Amino acid sequence: MTDQHLLFQTLRLRHEFPASEFEKFLPLFHARVLEKNEMLFQEGHVVKTLSFVMQGALRQFQRTPEGIERNIFFAEEGWWGGEMDSFINQVPSTMSMQALEDCELLTLDRERWEYATRNFPDYALYQIKNRGRTVAWLKNLLSNMITDTPDEKYRRVLKENPHWMNRFSQYHIASYLGITPETLSRIRKRNMHL
Repeated sequence: MTDQHLLFQTLRLRHEFPASEFEKFLPLFHARVLEKNEMLFQEGHVVKTLSFVMQGALRQFQRTPEGIERNIFFAEEGWWGGEMDSFINQVPSTMSMQALEDCELLTLDRERWEYATRNFPDYALYQIKNRGRTVAWLKNLLSNMITDTPDEKYRRVLKENPHWMNRFSQYHIASYLGITPETLSRIRKRNMHL
């Protein structure tokens, strides 16, 4: 059973997390169901949990000064959702996270997260490795978002996450790319050959 668990498989992608430790580690999590459009956390509030997506998809977004929601990240099955600065430092979040589909999550509150970090060295090592990977990914994403044209951004999504085109609305993909849905429609027509 352990080998088939999505959380265990995800932990093993970054670190050799022992199955015997996973059996002790898993009970620290609470199952949570989030309905489509329900908020996991909101801007201005302290994030209380880290969430692992077992099923469904979430969007993390930030509001521009003009009040426009800008998607920053999509958390799908096997991904973590949360906002580490708010969670760790107990400060209000600058972002919000919302279910795009009905979601099944495994959540860790701050107390259990600290316990896991102190008492499961393999989880602490996983976190270090995963955070390093995340920082590198974010640097690359930021660089691409600054330097790529809208067409290049679109082609990157097609290459790296083609399933998004069927899973998420054109509105949410356009928001992620930093363009309007109308611009995305024109870009899609120009890139139909891909």
